Amino acid sequence: MDIVFIDETFDINQTKNYHISIQAGLNGYSFSVLDPLNNKYILLKHFAFEPTLTDAKLVEKITEINGNDEFLTREYRSALFSYQSPRYTLIPAPLFNKDNLKTYFEFNHFLDDTDEIHYNGLKNIDAFNLFVIPEPLSAAVQKAFSGVRFFSQATPLAEHGLMFYGGKRTKKVVMANIYGHNIDVVVVEGDNLLLCNTFPWKNEQDLVWFIMYVYEQLKLSGSEIPLVISGELRKTSPVFDMLRSYIRIVRFEKHNDHFKYSYTFNKIDQHWFANLFNLRLCV
Repeated sequence: MDIVFIDETFDINQTKNYHISIQAGLNGYSFSVLDPLNNKYILLKHFAFEPTLTDAKLVEKITEINGNDEFLTREYRSALFSYQSPRYTLIPAPLFNKDNLKTYFEFNHFLDDTDEIHYNGLKNIDAFNLFVIPEPLSAAVQKAFSGVRFFSQATPLAEHGLMFYGGKRTKKVVMANIYGHNIDVVVVEGDNLLLCNTFPWKNEQDLVWFIMYVYEQLKLSGSEIPLVISGELRKTSPVFDMLRSYIRIVRFEKHNDHFKYSYTFNKIDQHWFANLFNLRLCV
């Protein structure tokens, strides 16, 4: 389902003063606009894609949207782009060397001919997130948004976890972000990132199994360690009740109070676009 929410303070003639954050994957294309003067998100728009979309068609769809959408054809103060894909790997900073990016990536993933390697430093731990974006897609995005910065969807999830569930807090927290047919799971404890991994799922039982697998492998107590869910899971989903039978504290992510949000966003659940909003934490 396509959605669009616009705050009455949004001024299309002032976009050069706004920041835009974009999130793309085979399941959809979303963007939000932040007014830095008030530190407030004032626009949110989402285009849903059909389940049969391919990588090649994704580039076509995004190019078409970028060229025709009244908000995406404007110039912005800055642009961030998050590509939703399980193909990323974390490298500790002491081991990181820019000359070895291909070697690092191929240790865990196959590198396609059209893949373009990118990386980001994580602000809250001494590590880098190495990921790929298909070159046709990155070229289309750079054509539309000058100076755009690229990220993996796992980066804002990990940064948010370390910043708001870690730090001085010593209790472990499990975070699960669902998009398309993938689930990113992050586990934090204080200043430590204990796990950051992605699992593919086909049905509701898979979602529950992979989350419980993480609890089992890390020897986490379901009666003590909370689970925070973000992304594409409806509150009415039977997955929520299934998880509650194993984990005592299961809750959906709330708006990050680092930012303000237009009241128009109240029409959707706060957890649905949490990772998109948190992308701005990475800079």
